[in-house]
Amino acid sequence: MKVFTALSLKQRLLMVVLVPAAVLAATISGLLLIRDTQALDDAATERGIAIVSFLAPAAEYGVISGNRTNLTALLQAVLGQRDVAAVAIYNPDGSVLAVSGKPRLDDVSTMRRTHGPTTLERGDDRISFAAPVQPTPLVIDDLPGGDVDGTAAAGGGPLGWVYVEVDTRSLIERKRDLVLGTLAIVVLGLALTAAFALRLARSVAEPLARLVEAVKQMAAGNLEVSVPDSGAGAELQALETGFNAMARTMADAHKTLQARVDEATELLAHQALHDPLTGLPNRRAFEQALEDAVTASRRAGDSGVLCFIDLDRFKIVNDTCGHAAGDELLRRIARLIRQRVRAEDLICRIGGDEFALILHGCGPEDAHRIAENIREAVAAFRFTWEGRRFSVGASIGLVRIDGSLATASDVLVAADLACYAAKKSGRNRVVEHDDGPVGGAGDSGDAAVQAVQPAAIPYDQLLLYTQAVVPVGDAATESWSEILLRVVGPTGEVGSASDLLARLEPGRHLIELDEWVAAQVCAVLARGAAGAPLQRVSLNLSRSAVLASGRYVAHLETQLKRHTLDPDLVVLEFPASMVEQAPEESRHLAREARRVGCRIALERMDGGAVALLKTLHPDYVKISLKQLVETYGLEAGCNLAQALCGMAAALSIRSVASEVEDDLLRDSLRDFGFDFAQGALIAATTPLER
Repeated sequence: MKVFTALSLKQRLLMVVLVPAAVLAATISGLLLIRDTQALDDAATERGIAIVSFLAPAAEYGVISGNRTNLTALLQAVLGQRDVAAVAIYNPDGSVLAVSGKPRLDDVSTMRRTHGPTTLERGDDRISFAAPVQPTPLVIDDLPGGDVDGTAAAGGGPLGWVYVEVDTRSLIERKRDLVLGTLAIVVLGLALTAAFALRLARSVAEPLARLVEAVKQMAAGNLEVSVPDSGAGAELQALETGFNAMARTMADAHKTLQARVDEATELLAHQALHDPLTGLPNRRAFEQALEDAVTASRRAGDSGVLCFIDLDRFKIVNDTCGHAAGDELLRRIARLIRQRVRAEDLICRIGGDEFALILHGCGPEDAHRIAENIREAVAAFRFTWEGRRFSVGASIGLVRIDGSLATASDVLVAADLACYAAKKSGRNRVVEHDDGPVGGAGDSGDAAVQAVQPAAIPYDQLLLYTQAVVPVGDAATESWSEILLRVVGPTGEVGSASDLLARLEPGRHLIELDEWVAAQVCAVLARGAAGAPLQRVSLNLSRSAVLASGRYVAHLETQLKRHTLDPDLVVLEFPASMVEQAPEESRHLAREARRVGCRIALERMDGGAVALLKTLHPDYVKISLKQLVETYGLEAGCNLAQALCGMAAALSIRSVASEVEDDLLRDSLRDFGFDFAQGALIAATTPLER
């Protein structure tokens, strides 16, 4: 059966027709050949019997008289017959009386036993016949007694025998011709049958083969396929028509589906790289573009400028009129900025109310002009919502992309610091990373906010202070402290380290400073372990430490193991705005900190960052009452603080009231729901060594 399954449809159809035809032809031809050859043999036998039957009576006289001349003439006449090869007449004793030709009779006794015309033997090319020469009865009418028995008169036996040999070579040729003719007829019939079967097989197999090939092409993805009308019959035509209709339907469906897939893919690709609110490229697209710009500045010497834009007073609109108003304001500001940049520049929304602008092939003067144009346009813009009129501003930080900063992270940190300097110096201004504020209202020229070229870290001028974070009310919770960095001035005064942080190189010096602080704190805790129980401390992290969290946490883990300190004593603290700007890096920092065993705190939590409570789930959140009141007013700020505390409590997150500098607010902390408090009215800052 395996042999048949390996055959093609065409071969099977041929076998279905040819095998029965061949069997039938062979059977009929065999029967006919057997019948015809037997008829030829019978005819030859009958002819030989007829010859000896005729010859025996004719030779009676010559045998009786012994007239050889007469017998020889008779034998010559018989020998002249077709196919007669030899003739002989024998005496009763078996001796030759007359012969013509060359008889092949070896055993005369066989002939003498015959009693009538008979066939003696059949050879390869001859058949021998014999018949006895019987005396003819003599009838004498005049004699009394009637007939006189000639046999009795002759002594009662044959007078002799006649012997004839017939040549069968012509008979064999006729048989061969008969076989060859029959075979020729059979072959011709089978050839005609094969031609018909082949035509029939092709009429069925070829349309089916075209259908199979079309199905294979369709399976390979070529849906634009069809089979021609073969005209092979109603059934095959119906199959071909049905296949073509199915193929057209599938092709149309595939085109429709592919169009939808392409549309969805294009939409997803657009959504993956664009902000759904403003339609601007999002943070992912910005990071890719910034990486390309930094790489081009290092390899090809291309220069550019990054502008970090942070809207001023946006939260007032968002929290006063709701998110719908805030979203509409962001859309209008995005359109306003987009109208004031060049076609080759890239404006992105990177989160919240922050935008980033990459100016390609732009010099410092042109960059300042473009940034100042954007700042003036935003400052002059007035936003109206439900009868309320608001004005916003833009604090813009600039940093050159000229190869001086090694990585995109360094460039981004530098722009962030420049933007921070712009806000700290009064907002609504443009500050370059290596230049002072330019233009804008309220330009005070304060050198304290200028971002200058990176300098080395003056470790000999640095001091570490602490400020206690104490429980509110009767909460049975231990106090802990925040580590604060201070700088000794030229005249010996101790001041804030914000100016120093603005001057340091973001990618290298800031993380080195964070690592130095961690090492100093761990050493101090280890020295004080023998004298008093250890207290939990929180370490403020720079943006560089968040972006390089793997390096920082590994360094911290090494210091904890070196001084045999419990990691639970350390809280890593960074602003909530940092999580919005670098969500992936912030989540990685949280995972690494929890892997080591440290805790996480988010500072400056406000209403715009409540989603971080659930996504990052820190151990502590710090809520600046001073900032909320200044931004939203006393009543709205207190209500927002109370709401944030309630949300944190629902997620089992401890809340800290930071920057408590008002007696009225201090007395209401317990009513707001705070767990801890920190600020000038709660506890003064003290050196870490104490």
